[in-house]
Amino acid sequence: MGRSNSKTKKVDKRLLILSIALSAIIVLGLVAYKIFFQTREVKFSSKAAIVDQLWEHFPNEVFKDKATNLLREAGFNVSYFRSESVNVTFYRELAESAYGIIIFRAHSALRLNETTVDLFTSEPYDESKYIDYRSNGLLVKGEYLFEQGADRFYFAIAPKFIESFGSFPKSIIIAMGCWSLKYYGMAQAFINRGAKAYIGWTETVLPDDTDYETATFLEKFLGENKTLASAIALTDDHTYHDPSVNITVTSRMDFYPPLPSVGDLKISDLIAEAKGSKTLTAFNIFEQPSFLIVNINLESNDFLMD
Repeated sequence: MGRSNSKTKKVDKRLLILSIALSAIIVLGLVAYKIFFQTREVKFSSKAAIVDQLWEHFPNEVFKDKATNLLREAGFNVSYFRSESVNVTFYRELAESAYGIIIFRAHSALRLNETTVDLFTSEPYDESKYIDYRSNGLLVKGEYLFEQGADRFYFAIAPKFIESFGSFPKSIIIAMGCWSLKYYGMAQAFINRGAKAYIGWTETVLPDDTDYETATFLEKFLGENKTLASAIALTDDHTYHDPSVNITVTSRMDFYPPLPSVGDLKISDLIAEAKGSKTLTAFNIFEQPSFLIVNINLESNDFLMD
């Protein structure tokens, strides 16, 4: 009997150890699933950012105050960033703050002989900086047309940069610069990182004109609670003639993606979401950024801005 009991105890002990091990595996598996696969809950944010990269050359206190007041009256906590703070690091860290609305009052430009639009920083271009970013197509070298011949260049943010750092869950992006929605690369980069809507200009636009029309849009969308599409429809087109090449273009505000669900967005619904129920987003650990995407050197693709 003694031997039999001893064997039984040994068997029971092994079963207990096996049971604990299996339980640990199951628990760890559930934790791993939650971390790696399960979607996390996010909702539209009631924080807003005004990125005023134009301030150095085209300050507009009236626009700044009006945009800030409209956002605050709609229920947003507003952060304002003037041109001197808008560098490469600023763009890299921008997504970490989860802004519901981001207004880029910033220069943007088409690359020469290409269909890619990039956003300017205010950081002077330096050959010794951001070598990895430049070689992988995240940053390019930009020059303003009104500074041609002055030998002044700036770092500019490529669509790949936006796709490589952070996320913009359900954000509304308002890009006020030239050609910001002539092509869809930059817009799609924000959408790929979770943005709900991207608003921009189809052609070049003067600073005073984009200030006025963006303020009009904000007044209709935020102040009067009109849908995004109807608020944009109430802005005016602008026609410009370039005598140097004898070309006339008409520029207008538009939104992307061109879907009814985007055009029907109303600020009252978004604010209600920010204060109330949560929705799901598809971001998980596998979607974390990596700038080692493609080894392409875009340094030679300098572009001009007017």
